[in-house]
Amino acid sequence: MSSDAEDLQPPTEEPEAPEVPEAPAPPEAVPEEARPPGPPWRRWLAGLALVLVAYGVLAVGTAIQPVPLPLRSQGLTFPLPGLSTARLFALPDDPFTVLIVGLDRRPGEEGPTRTDTILLLRVDPDRDRAGILSIPRDALVEIPLPQDGFTVDRINTAFVFGYDPDKGGSAPASLREAIRHNLGLRVDYHVVLDVRGADRMIDAVGGVSVVVERAFGQEDYSDDDVHVVPQFFPEGKLHMNSYEAVAYSRIREGSSDLERIQRQQQVAEALIAKASSPRSFWRLPMLWHTYRGAVESDLSTWQSVGLLALLKRIGGDDIVLRSLGDAAVACTSCNASTLLLDPQETARLVSEAFGDDGAGQEAAQRLIEAGIAP
Repeated sequence: MSSDAEDLQPPTEEPEAPEVPEAPAPPEAVPEEARPPGPPWRRWLAGLALVLVAYGVLAVGTAIQPVPLPLRSQGLTFPLPGLSTARLFALPDDPFTVLIVGLDRRPGEEGPTRTDTILLLRVDPDRDRAGILSIPRDALVEIPLPQDGFTVDRINTAFVFGYDPDKGGSAPASLREAIRHNLGLRVDYHVVLDVRGADRMIDAVGGVSVVVERAFGQEDYSDDDVHVVPQFFPEGKLHMNSYEAVAYSRIREGSSDLERIQRQQQVAEALIAKASSPRSFWRLPMLWHTYRGAVESDLSTWQSVGLLALLKRIGGDDIVLRSLGDAAVACTSCNASTLLLDPQETARLVSEAFGDDGAGQEAAQRLIEAGIAP
């Protein structure tokens, strides 16, 4: 009976699965030509931004390396309105002076060292003018002492008198003050390098070319007092590697100290001309790396780039070279081999190097006031 009842029960229906809503169809892509254009000012703003960025890159690039133009000594640059090349690199628009000091430091030497080369590089950005004035290392001057007061000695000792191992930059600061006190010339920045640094700098530009006016040399020349490498320079135009160029600047044998100053100026001018030549553009990364590792300077990285940019714009061949060695006379009453600077000749040479008659007259007056004129 129960079996028949079970057979008469209706079949169990399975629950229906919930309906899943269909995903909405993706919106149809709107063809490019059918899209409404954005506001015109946005397109103009984007275009203007691109133009300004491109012009800024050109301005900085051509400030560092002007585009050479045929039949013109100065290349093409793209100036920024209201911003000079000097100000672009955080340098003054007014004339400024860089003290370049070469030290005759031997390998392994530490502490203070007398200066072997003293050059003043004067740059006038507004007039596109530059001059180099060298000061004989044996020139007699009044040297300010750290404890106040002055001592009378050769100018190359100022670096030693002012040296303080606990105060960075104290030695060049002492030399800067000696130049200001005796010549009235304000020094704005300094660059200090030794023989090894000069060697690396010249090597970075691939050597330099100078004109040897009179043949000379030294059989027992050595740059470290250990290894002897004879050096001889025949008359005429020579291309020198870094070792030869440094030797050419340092050799005293067979020539006067004033002739050595002139040779140092030649090498400095040739180095600046080579570094600022468009043909050396591909060498700039190596030159820059070498410069930062070979020198001590209070010029910032950006200012150093700007200084090179200004010298490039002026051109190495247009830099005026003068030496106070031409104003020097021997001091017959001095114990050591020293030189006295004639005020009138000093005035002429400073005026010609810096293009500033007032600076020349100030230098002459300072020498007379210091009581160290011949």
